[in-house]
Amino acid sequence: MMLLTNYPIIMAITIICILLSCGTLWFIYRHPIPYKGLYCIGLGIVVGLCSVFLFSAIKHLERQASLTTAPTFIAIQSIDDLDIALAEAASQNKPVLLDVTADWCTPCIAYKKEVFPSPYVAKQLAKYTLLEANVTANTPEDLALMQQLNVVGFPTLLFWDHNGNQATKARVTGFMDASKFSEHLHQQALYFQ
Repeated sequence: MMLLTNYPIIMAITIICILLSCGTLWFIYRHPIPYKGLYCIGLGIVVGLCSVFLFSAIKHLERQASLTTAPTFIAIQSIDDLDIALAEAASQNKPVLLDVTADWCTPCIAYKKEVFPSPYVAKQLAKYTLLEANVTANTPEDLALMQQLNVVGFPTLLFWDHNGNQATKARVTGFMDASKFSEHLHQQALYFQ
């Protein structure tokens, strides 16, 4: 996480190293210096090391960002699981988000990979108890859960307030990009207060 906060410093140092290397190359080219070839080789090594450092730092930052922002959902498989999770969330005075999903659902996958890990969305979701009902198997429990919750399309996102009351107007069926979903969560936060 420290590397993530020092990203501008890393970029500045790398750019300065590259500019100094280019300036040194220009100086060597313009002025007669013995062993020009050795200077150029040494400078090439420095530029190469700076480039490797820069790209490895960027890859590390990408990995850190994906690891730290992905929210964790609690899997539920039945109406009883949902009731237990809702009661527990109400006792903690937390609202609930239930993601009804399926493995074959492309928009559901986009929510998991793009929307939920988005920094703004992940920050807002931290206030919720997050539940996931994966109904890919189409078991009798899955069908009963979908019928009780009136799920007719995927993905379906359902909300409950701090007291365990379903917020039917907050329901989302279909895909929203991260900015629209973040705005939707903001509106729900105002409603839940």
